[in-house]
Parts: sequence; C-alpha cells; structure tokens
Amino acid sequence: MRTKLLLITLSLLAFQLSAQKLSLGYVYPAGGEKGTSLDVEIGGMNLSNATAVLVSGEDVIAEIIKGDNKIEPAKKKKNKGKLDDQSSPQLADRLTLRITISKNAIPGLRDLRLLSLAGVSNKLNFEVGQYPNQLEIAANISKKSNQVALLPTTLCGQILPGEVDSFSFKATKGMNLVAAVKARTLIPYIADAVPGWFQAIIQIKNSKGKEIAYNDDFRNAVDPVIIVKIPENDTYTLTIHDAIYRGREDFNYRIDLGEIPYLTSVTPCVGKVGQKTKLNLKGVNLKSNFINFKPTKLDYGEINCLGNNACISNSVPFYGLKNSVEANSNPITTKELSPDIEIYDSITSPYQVKSYTVSVEKNENIAIEIKARKLGSLLDVKMRLLDPNGKLVAEVDDVEDPTQGLMTFHADPMLQYKAKDAGAYTVELEDVLGKCGIDYYYLLERKKSLPSYEVFVSPANLTIPKGGTVVVHLDLTTNEKNTPALEVEIKGLPNDFVVSNLKSSAGNKSWDISISAPQNAKEQQIPIEVFTKAVSRGKEMQSEMQSAAAADNMMQAFYYTHHIPAAGFVANISAASPFSLHLSKEIESKLSKPLLLTDEDSIFTVKVLIERKNGFDEPVELNLSKKMKQISMEPIVIEPTESEKTVYLKIDANAFKKAKYMRLGLSFVGTVKGVVEKKGQRTYQNAKYREQSPIFVLEKKQ
Repeated sequence: MRTKLLLITLSLLAFQLSAQKLSLGYVYPAGGEKGTSLDVEIGGMNLSNATAVLVSGEDVIAEIIKGDNKIEPAKKKKNKGKLDDQSSPQLADRLTLRITISKNAIPGLRDLRLLSLAGVSNKLNFEVGQYPNQLEIAANISKKSNQVALLPTTLCGQILPGEVDSFSFKATKGMNLVAAVKARTLIPYIADAVPGWFQAIIQIKNSKGKEIAYNDDFRNAVDPVIIVKIPENDTYTLTIHDAIYRGREDFNYRIDLGEIPYLTSVTPCVGKVGQKTKLNLKGVNLKSNFINFKPTKLDYGEINCLGNNACISNSVPFYGLKNSVEANSNPITTKELSPDIEIYDSITSPYQVKSYTVSVEKNENIAIEIKARKLGSLLDVKMRLLDPNGKLVAEVDDVEDPTQGLMTFHADPMLQYKAKDAGAYTVELEDVLGKCGIDYYYLLERKKSLPSYEVFVSPANLTIPKGGTVVVHLDLTTNEKNTPALEVEIKGLPNDFVVSNLKSSAGNKSWDISISAPQNAKEQQIPIEVFTKAVSRGKEMQSEMQSAAAADNMMQAFYYTHHIPAAGFVANISAASPFSLHLSKEIESKLSKPLLLTDEDSIFTVKVLIERKNGFDEPVELNLSKKMKQISMEPIVIEPTESEKTVYLKIDANAFKKAKYMRLGLSFVGTVKGVVEKKGQRTYQNAKYREQSPIFVLEKKQ
C-alpha cells in the first residue's frame, strides 16, 4: 500500500511540474565574455518548473543553480518585495543559471530557452562577448557613478523607473572611442510598454560636465551608438536612460565601451554566391579598409571584420545573390534592367533621379523589387514607372515587408504592373528627402512576379505531449486584393501523428492546425517543415509550393504583433500530460473531412472524451478554444468521475444565412484553474493545466 501511495504522489508531482509552460521575460546580465563562467538571473513565469537550459550554437554550456544564490544587485534591493506600477507579474519569478562560455566560442547572439516537462519556453537573446562584463552596482539615489577601471569593457545594467545609470572612465586624447548599446537588440519588443521597446539614450560628458557626444538612434537602428574622437586626457562619464524615463527589470542593456572595432557599413553589401567580391569597409578601429569576401549562402546574411585590437567587429547585413551583380558606373546613361542581372547602385548627388529601362511585351507583367533599408542603407526610396510615352502609370513608396519582423521603418518599395502596351518603360528612383552619399545604396531586381503571399507558422518550438494535441497558428500576409485559399502540407512528422484543418478559406488571413501525437510516441525533438499552396475552388492555381517561415511572435505596445524569424520549426515530443482531450471516434477517424451544416441547423452536438492519468482527479472546465460569432457554447465542467461529455454548440442562424460559404476550424480547451495570486497592485491567475482537443471542421455550402 505504501509503494502504491508513493507512486501516486510522485505521479502527481510530475503532473505539477509539467502543467505550466515557462515564460521568459529577461536575462541579466544578457551575455558574458568568452572563456569565462558567470551566473545570470532569469525573470519570468513558472520558472520553478524548469529542468534544463538550451543554448543555440556550440561552446556554451548552461545549468540551473538550485538553492538561494540568486543575483541581487544592491540597487535592486530597494524594490524587493514591492512591485511598482511599471512592474509586471510576468517577470515576478526568478531563476539563476550558471553559464560557461568556451574561449573558442564564436562572438554574437545566441538563443537561450528553458526546458520543462511542459516543453520549451520562448527564447531570450544571450550574447557571447569579447570584453569583460562590468555590472552596475551603484544605486541611482546615491548620485554616484560606477567606476570603470579598464577599457575596453562591456557595461551591464537594468533601468528602473526614472533611473539614469552612469559610468566614469579615463580616456586619452585622440582615442577613437566607441560606446555601442544593445538594448532593443536583447529584447526586440515589450508587450506592455509604449513605445514597445527600451528606447535607450546615451550621453558622454567630460569632468566639467560638458557634453562631448550624444545619441538616441544610430543610422536605422533604435539602439544608440557613439563614435567620438576624445578631445583631451580626462575622466569622462557615460549615462544611459530611457527616452521617457520608464524602467523595469527587462529594460536591461549591454554597452561595449572602448577603442574597439565598429563597422558602420560595407560597400557593396551584395555579392554572387561562390564568387569573391572586394568590399570597402567603413568604420573605426578596423584592421583594414577592405577585404575580399566569398558569400556561401543566398539571401540575407551578415559580415564582420577584424579590428586593430585583434577582436571581431559588430556585424552588418550582406546579401548573397544567385545572379551576377552590376554597378551603374555611368550616372548619366540609362541602364537596361533585365531579369538575368541585379543592379547595385547608389544616389550620389542631392535630389538625384536614377532611371532604368524595362523592355516589355504587351500584357507582360513588370515586377520590380528594391532592397535598401533591408541591407542597412540610409536610403528612403520612391519608385515610379513611366510608359513608352513618358506617362506615369505606377508610383510606390513604403511597402511593409512581413518577413522583416525586427524592422521598425519599412521604407523599401515593390512595384508590380501589367503592361498595356509593348515598348521601353522607364523606372525612376529617388530619395524622398533628396539626400545622398555612399550609404544611400540599393539593390534593384526585376522578377517574373512578386510573392503573392507569405505564411508564418508559430510558435517555432512546439511541445506535443504523448497522447495529446498542440495547436499551431498560421498567419498569411498578402498585398493582393483577394486572399487566396491555401492547402498545407507538413513534412517530417512520423506517420502515426494526426494533423487536421490543413486548408484555409479564401479571404482568411489566419487559422489554426492541430497536431496530435500517439500515446506511444518517442520523446524526442523532430525538425519539421510547413509548405503551402494556393488553391481556387478546390483546384491548384499556377503557383509553386512555398515554405512557411517559422517565427516567434512578439507583441509590441499592447497591440501590434511581429513575426520574429526563428532558426527552424521543431516539435518537442514530451511526457504525457495529466489529462488529454479527444473527440468521438467517429469524428477523429474523419478529421480530414469537414462536417456539413445547413441553414436549418441550430444546434450541433459533439462528444468530448477525457483521458486521465492515475492520481489526477481535478475537475476540468471545458470551452471553445476561441470565441466565434457563428458558434458558441456554455462552459461545461467535466467532473473527476466523468470520462466524456456531450457538448451542445449553438449556431447563430443569422450569421449562417448571410454567408454563402463558411468553413470553421473548432477545438475545445480544457482548463484546471490555478491559485489566484496578488502581486503588488495586480491580481494574476495562471492555469494549472491547459490541454486542447484536435481541431474539427464545420462547413456550410450554399
């Protein structure tokens, strides 16, 4: 009897650990010097459930530290136990990690995630740095600066409400000093802050209080950078604060400070893959002003270089091309823009208009794309298309590119036009503010057509419990007037996994699919891919199967959601949850086929089954996973003694009669409520357990 009781107790403990998925809000310090070991603090929710740490790339090892040895900077203690109005319950939990970075580790940002029995958390950025960390320790109220003993160094801190952090250091006359901030780089978007990121401002003053440098944005980036030649030997003070003096633990920063290499731009920043290109480097403290570079990958990448101090510079964008690239060396001659080349050019004089000839047949499609801001250019370009008679037929300025989830200002145009007449059309380009220079470059390409749509799949890291179901969200973005219907194919899953709702309706820009794992699934990580194809009235359109982009979605300023590209799409098959939801065998055996409705239907019944593990006897509240205008249900409780429940879905007759065609993907969510907590002035409740059923489809045809 004692053995059985022990097994039930251990089983319940495992359920409790696996119930709540981890949510990470910040890591501090958000990086460390290679060849060192350091302790970092994670702030978030449900962190006590963490069992392991995942860090992308090689030569970085992280482990969870048990016990009470948490990082407690002196300045933070004044807020301990009392959350102010800017604090968030989503940051209230703490966990300490010990991270060991090999001396062979490649500098740069890594993805850091926590693992629990419930699956993989969202990611945080962690930097492998090249300079020693110096953590801020002086409280803002003390009016004292943190003393920097040696340069170069990386300054690490957190900004609390109304706070200004300061660091004092000695510098010599003639030094090319760099102060490069990473703030938004560490946490790109903050959901409950306006603007939706840490908008850092830095300033450097001499010992007499005179400002010698200031910056809030650098080039196209939100994070500030100061590059200044030191005027005299002196003690200088660097300060950093938020633009409107907000603050919280996730307003953290790293500042590389010293006579370090900093690369501002590379020209050209494009090159044919597999072919050497001579690049001119612009920046300070660089070992050389040019390098020969052979790109190895198509599309977007990055490039850096060595500095005078034998350290590696920051990275800037570099684009690998399939076709040959040409430069418009003669600014007077109008160059032919043909499909087999890509032209790299720049605006070299104020209010200059660059023009190119496009030869087309009647009714031929003209599709032209410009990459400028995407490549780090300062150019804000406007594009015009003139017909053979010189008449303006199309003009375009800023076009949002959903694949650039980190970009805050989409300034690159794309143009598509069907030629009414054959002949030589003219493309004209100019900067909207009339600016010019070596950094006002662009890549011009003529294509057969522009992408009609892009699909993003999130989250990038799925957790599918054995015998359970996960719901995956797909977002479609398009510049077309009509949104196509899409068919979805998932590659990489084992054959005994069940996937449902693999078709969207025309006009629908977001929908869910479900993936269910069998009870005997192997606990492992599975890389998978999602492909989509446009269809029209059940027939494939003349479009190619295209890959959906894996993304981590982040919210900005309470409202805007951005797709942050991820390294790949991975399914983590985890241990079974304490319960799982299923539909009747009749429905689950035909998930690929929709259930038909008519205008006369007012109620649709569905039988929901629940499978419980030994020792789990909690009541489960059942509801639809999302609210819909056409379908509704009253919440139902599945009692511990029940194994199934009949659900009555109420159909809105008016909504159904107005629609000639309707396709709805529905699933049920089962929730076991957790303890209500009071944190500061806010009340917060997190579900103990939350599981979903497979998606089934209701369809109405006229």
